[in-house]
Amino acid sequence: MSGRNVLIIDDDANLREMVGLVLRSEQYNVENATNGHSGLASVAANPPDLVILDVQMPDMDGFSVLHELRRSSKVCVLMLTGRDDVTDVVRGLDEGADDYLTKPFRSDELLARVRALLRRIPSTEQPLLAGGNTLSVDVRTRTVKIRDQVVDLTPTEYQLLLMMAQSPGEVFDHQTLLRQVWGEEYINDTAYLKVYIWHLRRKLEQDPHAPKLVMTEWGVGYRLTP
Repeated sequence: MSGRNVLIIDDDANLREMVGLVLRSEQYNVENATNGHSGLASVAANPPDLVILDVQMPDMDGFSVLHELRRSSKVCVLMLTGRDDVTDVVRGLDEGADDYLTKPFRSDELLARVRALLRRIPSTEQPLLAGGNTLSVDVRTRTVKIRDQVVDLTPTEYQLLLMMAQSPGEVFDHQTLLRQVWGEEYINDTAYLKVYIWHLRRKLEQDPHAPKLVMTEWGVGYRLTP
């Protein structure tokens, strides 16, 4: 995972320095933004692989920055906060954060979260293709196109599609998809997975009731048509 680009958006100089040192020790490329406005400008000018975003900032709080980010970008976002109220965690995740870490945190925990998020993004400059090249996933910009038209996916829909798009034709069983996209505690919630597969089909298929791209392997899982 070394060599990946990480942007830290935080007004706390000490925290930026500490997080930057930890990341650079693992050979990540680190850029800093001291407030929400400069962070948004940095993402637009040079999209990173991951944004580490603090919640409590004076000009724009992290939720406002996240809201603006999600209007134009699906970049991975790890939120940092001193608030451990579960409602803040739920709000961050509902508004599009990929993960949430409360302060104080240990360096090894931060690195583990960063590695887990970056594993979702294949290290490649070429789009992933499926469905006879009708579907493309640009992992750098997290842009999904179907028949050359950009498709707006939620972060969860994107992660589910990305899992399958990395190996078109391969069958991914229910438990693998649930574990990798939602977490270990969801591995038996196949009904939840079916809902998201339906959402994908509505956005990607010409006829969601007769899918040609997102295919069901009955009793096993799902696959993308190569």
